[in-house]
Amino acid sequence: MKPEILQLVPINKSIQEQINQNFTNHIHIDDLPPPDILHKIEAVITNGVIGAPTDMLNTLPNLKLITVHGVGYDNVDIELAKERNIKLSIATGAPTQDVADMAIGLLLDVARQLTLRDQFIRAGRWTKERFPYQGTSISNKKVGIMGMGPIGRAIAQRIEAFDNEVSYTARHQHTDVKWNFVPSLLDLAKQSDIFIVAASGGDNSRKAINKKIIEAIGEHGFLINIGRGVTIDEEALIECLQNKKLAGAGLDVFANEPHVPQALKNLPNIVMAPHSAGATYETAKKIALKVLRSLDDYFSGKELPDEVKL
Repeated sequence: MKPEILQLVPINKSIQEQINQNFTNHIHIDDLPPPDILHKIEAVITNGVIGAPTDMLNTLPNLKLITVHGVGYDNVDIELAKERNIKLSIATGAPTQDVADMAIGLLLDVARQLTLRDQFIRAGRWTKERFPYQGTSISNKKVGIMGMGPIGRAIAQRIEAFDNEVSYTARHQHTDVKWNFVPSLLDLAKQSDIFIVAASGGDNSRKAINKKIIEAIGEHGFLINIGRGVTIDEEALIECLQNKKLAGAGLDVFANEPHVPQALKNLPNIVMAPHSAGATYETAKKIALKVLRSLDDYFSGKELPDEVKL
């Protein structure tokens, strides 16, 4: 008999066919799975937003594997999964390049006001008046990056091409990178015109970007987050943007996804994306392949190459 699995998110079509061939796959993307199958489920395909919270795990008594279609697992009940010896795998490295591209895209958008310019034309204002704003160059700036994993490195390579000086902070100094290491998050913020959050998250970084850090970036500075939403204190960010203590922000992630504070939506000096920095065809296929491999390897008794050790 094929192992029975539960799929909660869409998957690349060609990989979907392979998963359906290899497993008895119960696909429930926009509806709830029927109660009579829950005890049969041995693996679940989820994503960073849905995760595998306590209530989900409690309804799946025979679950053995959680495989994340992506890299975020903040919404997985790690302690309960560990207690029940449930394995967790993520799509390590798959979205790196596209997420780094999105960081630059968000920065260009908010600093050069691309969305505002687009709206200006669509509203028919160009025939009546001049565009009333001036953007800010993203060249010849000091850039600070929080996190120097694969995504942080890819961002550093890209942003350096704009003739920028790059520094970073991380849990420890990386001797295999050329950029300047700044141990203090506050010191890095003080010296940065552009501050990019690429940290992987966790309890230690929750609200690490607080009011003091944001104010240190300054009234002419920009804050970009493609890491984890909980890293930024959203109330502090809203206050600083409203009071012009920060020039602008670009966010792909939020503290309570998919719920975004109305106060953020009301601000003209922020651009937002719905946690979709890695949402390209190419990355979606890479991620789906990693999901398939995790399923195949687990049920073949092999080691999981992308396992998160709990």
